Amino acid sequence: MEELASLAAAGDRAALNALLNDVQHPMYRLSLRFLGNPADAQDATQEILIRLTTHLSTFEGRSSFTTWAYTIATRMLLRTKARAVESSVVSAERFVEFLDAGVSDRNFPAEAAEYRELCAEVRLRCTYGMLLTLSRPLRAAYLLGDVLGLTDQEGAEICEITPAAFRQRLSRGRRTLRQIIDGRCGLIDPTNSCSCGRQIAASLDAGLMERSDRAFCGQRITAEVSTLDPASFERVADQIDDIVAIGSLYRRDRFAAPAEVWSQLHAAMPDLLDA
Repeated sequence: MEELASLAAAGDRAALNALLNDVQHPMYRLSLRFLGNPADAQDATQEILIRLTTHLSTFEGRSSFTTWAYTIATRMLLRTKARAVESSVVSAERFVEFLDAGVSDRNFPAEAAEYRELCAEVRLRCTYGMLLTLSRPLRAAYLLGDVLGLTDQEGAEICEITPAAFRQRLSRGRRTLRQIIDGRCGLIDPTNSCSCGRQIAASLDAGLMERSDRAFCGQRITAEVSTLDPASFERVADQIDDIVAIGSLYRRDRFAAPAEVWSQLHAAMPDLLDA
């Protein structure tokens, strides 16, 4: 991407098209993990891509273009106005209370195909909801460190703090997530009481999802492994440190930016981008 970035900064329109087309997907995944809602992530991704374009001349190549893009995106997400979904998650304690109260004594009755899709929707809403229990600074540190795999130095530079402060944030974020999943999440340990199939009824009753409208698992993906493949979730339990395992779940979600991101971006910058 570095060569494309240099060409795009020099005014090469084709390079800019190729660069933004590639980077839109990781920027969408970061936005979705940070905001917890596909529609909000779509809007944020468009804003990020516009900001990357207008700041492209400042890219000096001291880090990879992707890391530089994550810097622009993370700082924008940290400062953006909180949306309704993000604001609705009050605390880890309340999140745990909802999970514990919602566990049914049996799996949701449905045909096999629908059951798998409903489980996938519950899994995605639940695990992405977990991230929203973290304050924005802790969420950013966890995403940068445990999900994206950036170093303490890189994470600290992005968050504009010291490496020691970054490590502290990452540790606090892990402790909060551990509070939710330890002894509870069936994705990490199948013997735990909470499973996606047993949370379907509670999620439907609470209006957190609709049986015929699956906003998360209906998204396009960029990898061959489908987010609907239950076996891919079961294998995560073999990794066993629970925080490592939950981070792996987010990395497996290879969501593609919705087509609307590109069409709206073109509408915003018609002289620079191809339709």
